[in-house]
Amino acid sequence: MFTSFRNCLRWVCLLVCASASFVTAQLNAEENPVQSSELDVVVNVLLSRNPSLLSQRMRANASAALIDSAGALDDPQLTYSIAPSSFGDSIPSGFGNALGVRQNFQISQAIPWSGKRQLQVERMETETQVLVNTVAESRDVLIAEVRSVWAQWWYVHLALSSNEELRQLISSQSVVTETRYANGLGAQQDLLKIQNFSLQLQHQHLALGQERAQLQSRLNFLLGQSAATPLPEPSTELKGPEMATRLELEQWLLETQPSLLKLQANAQAAFVNKQLTEKDDYPDMQFSLGYNELWNESAQRLQVGVSVNIPLDFGKRTARKSAARYTLHSVQMEVQSKRDELLSQLETQISSFEQAAHRIQLIESELLPSATRLVNASLANYEGGRGQFDELIEAQEQLLETQLLLNSTYAEQFIVLAQINRLTGDRFWSIGESL
Repeated sequence: MFTSFRNCLRWVCLLVCASASFVTAQLNAEENPVQSSELDVVVNVLLSRNPSLLSQRMRANASAALIDSAGALDDPQLTYSIAPSSFGDSIPSGFGNALGVRQNFQISQAIPWSGKRQLQVERMETETQVLVNTVAESRDVLIAEVRSVWAQWWYVHLALSSNEELRQLISSQSVVTETRYANGLGAQQDLLKIQNFSLQLQHQHLALGQERAQLQSRLNFLLGQSAATPLPEPSTELKGPEMATRLELEQWLLETQPSLLKLQANAQAAFVNKQLTEKDDYPDMQFSLGYNELWNESAQRLQVGVSVNIPLDFGKRTARKSAARYTLHSVQMEVQSKRDELLSQLETQISSFEQAAHRIQLIESELLPSATRLVNASLANYEGGRGQFDELIEAQEQLLETQLLLNSTYAEQFIVLAQINRLTGDRFWSIGESL
């Protein structure tokens, strides 16, 4: 009963600590909202405040707290009994005679077969390692997500800025078009087209504003803040680490990828469990020391004994060992499958990065300069009375689309880098940025 109460008290303490940590994180989030536009600061806030991550850390800490006691001996057993028919008899011992009844005392201690206690400690260590890698896996997933959302946050702000610049340009051109039309130098359709284009830009501005609100809500959720908490505008540059070699990335993946390490820890736990199952073929022992007043002779009252279980099979031990072997082989196959899956994902992300880098180079060196020259030429021709208004509108639309395409490709490349970093166990990002 005391052991049960002690275990309950221990769990209550852990729950209180977890609740206190959660409440503290929530209060810090409310009192200190994120105000930095630097992504590394945002990531650190995520790691310190995200409730889901804090909860998983508590589970890992709870498991780690049990490692030292996993190999402890069971509590000793104290047995006390009396012979009811001996009440009032002449008891040979002074103590029994004083109480007027014959008594029997016995204390016993169970001792498992050699090696079992160490294997129990190793099993708890591997189970804790599974939880630790689960925390690391969740951490890397959350970091990748917050970086991905931040990249979209960065893109939306640049897209809104480009939209605003073009709206101001169209507004000034609208004044010129209205003046030309009033003086009989322009067509009414030119005025209608520029008004229609202005409405399209306004609609795009509203859509981008809605997307920004959704991204703000998601970022605040990841950071443990209320959905409406204002967030700083991102910096003008979206920087990521320099791309490592394929060989380095594969090596980091195999060495540090948490989901792979978690399965490897599961495999180790299955191996230890198989060893424990094999140890069941050997008997455990129980030593006892007693004092029995049922014996009249004082030399016969003190008793020392040992008992062992007889590990007969009856099919149950063979079945358990077979099940343990199958479980071990199953987890080992899961490790191999996960390894191949992660390497395939890494190859896909590397290919996506190379494609994004190629598109960026093409847009910056050819498409964007060409679209800018076309707008300048069309505007000069139109203001000089030599060009068509349709050509000017189309050129400005093309320039806006090219700018958005460039920024979206930068964001896409950054998201790919975040996924590569997740696959490599957060080793990749440390090349260019210290978190």
